Amino acid sequence: MKKITLTLFTAMVSLATFAQVNTVLNVPTPNTAPGTTGLRAPNGNASHTVMRGQYFIASADLATLSPTITSFGFALTSGVASAANGTLTVYLQHTGAASYTAGTTWSTAGMTTIYTGNYAIPVGASAANVDLTLPSAFNYTGGALNIAYEYTAAVTATNSAVYTAFAGSALGATGSSTSTAVAPVLGSTGFRPIIRFGSPNTFTNDIAIQSISAPGKYPTSFGTPESITASIFNGSNITKTNIIVGLSVTGVNTFTNGQVIASLAAGASTVITFGPMTTTVQGVNTISVGVAPDQNNLNNVITTSQSITCNVWAYNPPSGTYTAGVGFGTGSGIISSQFATPVASTCTAVRLAVSTDTGTPGNVISGVLLNAAGTIIGQTNSVVVTPAMLGTFQTLNFTTPQALTANTNYYTGLAQGVGAAAWYPVGSQATPVTPTNYYTSALTATAAPAFLTSNLGYFGIEAIFTSTCGSVGLAQLIADTKVSVYPNPTVNGKTTIAGLEGTNTVVVYNMLGQSVLTLTSENEVVSIDLSSQPIGNYLVRVTDSNKASRTVKIINQ
Repeated sequence: MKKITLTLFTAMVSLATFAQVNTVLNVPTPNTAPGTTGLRAPNGNASHTVMRGQYFIASADLATLSPTITSFGFALTSGVASAANGTLTVYLQHTGAASYTAGTTWSTAGMTTIYTGNYAIPVGASAANVDLTLPSAFNYTGGALNIAYEYTAAVTATNSAVYTAFAGSALGATGSSTSTAVAPVLGSTGFRPIIRFGSPNTFTNDIAIQSISAPGKYPTSFGTPESITASIFNGSNITKTNIIVGLSVTGVNTFTNGQVIASLAAGASTVITFGPMTTTVQGVNTISVGVAPDQNNLNNVITTSQSITCNVWAYNPPSGTYTAGVGFGTGSGIISSQFATPVASTCTAVRLAVSTDTGTPGNVISGVLLNAAGTIIGQTNSVVVTPAMLGTFQTLNFTTPQALTANTNYYTGLAQGVGAAAWYPVGSQATPVTPTNYYTSALTATAAPAFLTSNLGYFGIEAIFTSTCGSVGLAQLIADTKVSVYPNPTVNGKTTIAGLEGTNTVVVYNMLGQSVLTLTSENEVVSIDLSSQPIGNYLVRVTDSNKASRTVKIINQ
């Protein structure tokens, strides 16, 4: 399991983006193993006056790369506090290798120098991209690449810049030295900074859906419609007009809506808000936002899922596991998700995913509710994490339910205290698209929570409210037709049970009466995978904590 220490200033990993002149590809896209690093790229610190790195980039990560590379760059999580710069030399080489083979010996033999010149490290705590124009284009002919860089500082800063990275195994070797006279010794690394390759943009018609903003869970107890937003990007090399963007919602609730963007400049993005959607039926919706086919159909549609619940709000997706560990290491702080309720409401608890980090048991966590200034206004009792809690959601009740004002920003999340050893309690689920609703703050507020822009995945953080629908048993859910199984027949052996509440045990039987799958879950949505089972009929029995059961026949195909 990858462990990542949070800092208060981190960065966004973007998808492949398209500027007016150049098409810029972040490698890899999507970043399936996101991380950060201050030691694998020029960081501007005096203790790293000379830095070298050499890395392997697999052909699969370059599948969409243009044959003509005209720029090279990095994606930074945060910059330096004061001006820092130096000379950067970058090398590229085609390779037929399937993995990193250069070892820890620095060598640029057989490589092409694609850039030599000044490199000014961005100043400031915000995320930043740096793209350097190559003096002549590099002709990429396909396959894997070896890349190397050498940086010699001229002006240094007191802190270190941090870069967005891809975490893997045996990706390259890096080294640094405090002296310009001493060549650094290289050491193997499993981190590679995100590399940005730019190519001439030939698209005259390319509109991209960058992201959808919709809660992963939305409660019917609010009794009000929700509005979904989406970020739209013009990847064309010309201004586009009258761009039609469509929203389609299917599942237990259905809805369609369209919006028109009158004009969008080349390389510009805008956020659109769709019409209000009423969601009165509990269960799972599939939300899709799309545009018409164009010259690049790989970015025309984004689809996400949403669970309509009784009294639970969450930014994170309604399904999947939250096991990767995120936290402050040996430090302390709060990791939270921002929300605003459309009506006056009362928040009674927070539901937190505990990671499978083995250093977490024995440490103390608590759930917190913060106001817009970052001050704790509600807190649960402290809980000592046990091994049995790892990989599960824990519902922590606030000692006093908190009345919330409508349309006012609040934050709810997990408070982590100082540990004798590093520990990472927040359960995270990987995603290729950077989440846009997580924050970090100090245990004692000195400033408003800081926006977390790095892609550390979705965090399992869910707010629970008082409601009139309450928590009901499976029998009542069945009577209200809120439990659904779809698709049925399965698609590629997979189906979903939605609309559950509380703890449920799911058992799948074949027609011989043999159990082929058993699981217990507190999630509202449970995924069933029968892809390894023969085609045919199966029975799915769902039993809740009150021993009420329902059996449904499904067809595996």
